[in-house]
Amino acid sequence: MFELISRLREPLSSEGRTGFSHVMYLSCIVGLVRGFSLISFIPAAIALTSGQPAWGMGLRGWLIALAVCAVASFILEYFLAIRSYVVAFDFLTNMHRAIGDKIASLPLGAFRADTAGKTSRLVSRELMMLGEIFAHMYSPLIAAIVTSLTMLVGISVFSPVLGVVCLASVPIVAGGVWVARRCLLSGSALKEPPAREVSHRIVEYATKQGALRACGRSASYEPLRRAEELYGAAARRSLIRETLGQIVNGMAAQLVVVSLICAIGLLAVGGSVSPVEAVVAIGLLLRFTQILVDIGLLASAFETRRPVLDLGHEILSAPELPTASDDGQNDDLAALSASVALEDVVFSYEADQPVLRGVSFRVEPGTMTAIVGPSGCGKTTIARLIARFYDVDSGVVSVGNRDVRNWDTGKLMSQLSLVFQDVYLFDDTLEANVRVGRSDASSAELDEAARLSGVDEIVARLPLGWKTRVGEGGRALSGGERQRVSIARALLKAAPIVLFDEATSALDPENEHRVTAAMDALRRSATLIVIAHKLDTITAADQIVVLDENGRVTQIGTHAQLFADTGGQYRGFWEARSRAAGWRLV
Repeated sequence: MFELISRLREPLSSEGRTGFSHVMYLSCIVGLVRGFSLISFIPAAIALTSGQPAWGMGLRGWLIALAVCAVASFILEYFLAIRSYVVAFDFLTNMHRAIGDKIASLPLGAFRADTAGKTSRLVSRELMMLGEIFAHMYSPLIAAIVTSLTMLVGISVFSPVLGVVCLASVPIVAGGVWVARRCLLSGSALKEPPAREVSHRIVEYATKQGALRACGRSASYEPLRRAEELYGAAARRSLIRETLGQIVNGMAAQLVVVSLICAIGLLAVGGSVSPVEAVVAIGLLLRFTQILVDIGLLASAFETRRPVLDLGHEILSAPELPTASDDGQNDDLAALSASVALEDVVFSYEADQPVLRGVSFRVEPGTMTAIVGPSGCGKTTIARLIARFYDVDSGVVSVGNRDVRNWDTGKLMSQLSLVFQDVYLFDDTLEANVRVGRSDASSAELDEAARLSGVDEIVARLPLGWKTRVGEGGRALSGGERQRVSIARALLKAAPIVLFDEATSALDPENEHRVTAAMDALRRSATLIVIAHKLDTITAADQIVVLDENGRVTQIGTHAQLFADTGGQYRGFWEARSRAAGWRLV
């Protein structure tokens, strides 16, 4: 539990950690006041029955002491609750920010099929569960522990025999709590994996409706149904185990209660305490036992949050791309060369399964380089390595004659514009989605980017023009229209290096011509690296890099040079395309 508290403190700000310390101190004071007020009933009862001062004060004094404790407890607990909520909100704010910063710094390889489900669970309902520790659990636990210790001291002063019995009851209650905790952990271990699977399948079912409906599977999705069944079975087994633990815990508490009542009864029969004192002591000891049970329940509740904390720790401790050194980070970016080079690059997504093998080529500033090859040969991977979405296994990828590993991420991305196959648009206006490229661009620059990319036609067609919302993911636009918006972003950003990955793959011939014209315009001010299957769109490239199916460079040259090599791979691509040009559906 203390390890859990230590890990919970990590995301807190300096003000949050100070507030956390204040919560601990206030909780201890509240516990002392509560314990003292409960113990005060014993001398008050003695003074009431005997008419004589007890423990140094008469009945009136003890009543005043109880009233002071009540007022002090009200004030202290009010400030404790406020401070606890402040710390809880500080934790939630900083935890959300830490997770966001972490996700932004992870390599793309860290994002797997279940990442969306796990992360969405963490930052919504489950993160609130961790916030509840600060708001509703930590301070009550500390206060209860201090209250029980204070009561133990007071009861021992009143009756050493009762003090020994109370002390002996602690391990019994602790044993019941331990059993309940083990059952709870066991139940959580059963339930957590299928719960994650259900979350992942729900996200999958909701986001892949197009594919499911196309296959007639939207009404009944077997993986989701099976995941729900497995979760239901695991939840039932988990409930049985947790119930057994609570039964054992309850029996231990009842055993302690019966033992304490019997001890007080024997003292009353022996004349050591009066009947009124015995009644007060029974009530006090019942309260003592309940506090011990509450401590156990709070400790168990802490453990129920551990899987959530482990998930947060898993995300926050995921390895990031190494941080760039400070060397050269203050260079004038405008003065740097807009060149790109790969030197003997080897890269694999999975160990022992290389995608690229010894890839080397150089892209000179202000030129256009096309990369062609069969599907799966690593063309898109090269673009991702240039943008440092991943680090190479060996070799060097350079931008502006500097290893991308020595670039600050923000400055590297300022040198690049990216147009990938998978285009995502934000649930905002069309204008806002284009201005993602450069938010401070003028209206004239925005209109020019729209004209070159063909977005001006979309603006003219939409009822609200630039102010039309495109929906989440850009679902209000077609695939080709989304790609044109992505190209407009790159044009507006005006970075010195532009990466086009299958930029014309979803466009009709007319818009393909417009994108090709946009590429020609960009060539006058930027270095272009184009990945394409449509070979006729890159015939004007200054150089063409040809990859084989094993991720090796087999040819480099202009279109004319490569086409002239009748036995080369590039010539084979052209001939295959020429044969396919006459195909038709019958």
